[in-house]
Amino acid sequence: MTPALAWLEPLRSSVPELDADTWSDLCGLSRELARRVAAAPPLDGPGRSRWLLDLRRHLADYGHHAPAGPSGPVWQTLAQFCAGVHDLDLRDATGTGHGAMILTDAAEVTAETWRARLDRGELVGIAATERHGGSRLQEITTRARLHRDGRWRVNGEKCWVSRLVESAGFVVFFRDPDSRITAVVIDAANEGLEREPIAPFGLGGWSWGVLRLHDVPVDPATDLLGRAGDGLAVFRRHFARFRPLVTATALGTAAGMHTLVADALAARHKAGVLPRVRDNALITLGRTHAEITAALLATITTSRLAMAGHPHADLAARVGKAAGIDTAHRAITDLAPLLGAWGFQQASPIAKARADITGLLYADGVHDSLYRSGGLSLLDASMAASTPPSTGHLAAVSATAA
Repeated sequence: MTPALAWLEPLRSSVPELDADTWSDLCGLSRELARRVAAAPPLDGPGRSRWLLDLRRHLADYGHHAPAGPSGPVWQTLAQFCAGVHDLDLRDATGTGHGAMILTDAAEVTAETWRARLDRGELVGIAATERHGGSRLQEITTRARLHRDGRWRVNGEKCWVSRLVESAGFVVFFRDPDSRITAVVIDAANEGLEREPIAPFGLGGWSWGVLRLHDVPVDPATDLLGRAGDGLAVFRRHFARFRPLVTATALGTAAGMHTLVADALAARHKAGVLPRVRDNALITLGRTHAEITAALLATITTSRLAMAGHPHADLAARVGKAAGIDTAHRAITDLAPLLGAWGFQQASPIAKARADITGLLYADGVHDSLYRSGGLSLLDASMAASTPPSTGHLAAVSATAA
């Protein structure tokens, strides 16, 4: 049994969507990931990203993808966990990723074209963030102007774009000629795209950096996602589905490091190097295991909500992503000292995992912003649902708060 399946097998009764066949497919994916990762050469930079893209294409060629129907989102969530157990770099090993926006919201012909490309293992990047930050989409300045041929020309700059070089296309958010926030898909081969890779701290498996758009032509008849002005809705629907997948991958990475630490302590104890495992180490192992498991179960529920279009899905995805990444970050941080100095070598897997998880505190939404927006949504809901309190009640609450 692979390390990932050792974590997932006890939870099998919690995923009734997966019948025997789909569970078997998930097990096959986990075994194939374990085999391929074990044989991976030690590569950095562009060589690493090429290997990751080749892995994605290999898995696509052999049919390792989510099944159709209600079991699909749950399967994909658990697949992300399986990938993360090996390395957070494998977060794009399977699935449509940001390409899901095209399949869901593009015109039928465009969606089918990209479905074929995604089925071959190609990647789609997202270009939303600008210098002011990614969570305030209403403030973007990238803009399109109407050209005399009826198409639009897009100009602007997008920052901190992941999969910058490897993507076959980008979903770009900008202001259309009527100043509405709109989303389109742009082929990565377009000559108006300029890329400036930047070396990140953590999350270095894929290229990352700045994407500049110079008079990039867009045909609103074929390239739009949704209608003109639907950009915010497209973004929110997508991230309600996407954030649970990111969270599951990070929790998988934390689970992988937990297994690494537990195995290392057991080996040292058996060899007599460690006469006994101290209580603080045992407590950390027990607590982090419980926290990772609980966060994964919550993440699966969030994926279900997103699949059903539940009104709570967006809130659950925002606060769930923040809480799940916090859980993974805290677990890895607490587990690392149990390995001693070995765990703080640059080449140590747990040192890499710590750097990668730190990057996720900022990617797909800075955590304070996600928590804050979640708190605001909860407060608004309470205000809308509650009746105005009496004056006496307000005085009592004020006195208690003081």
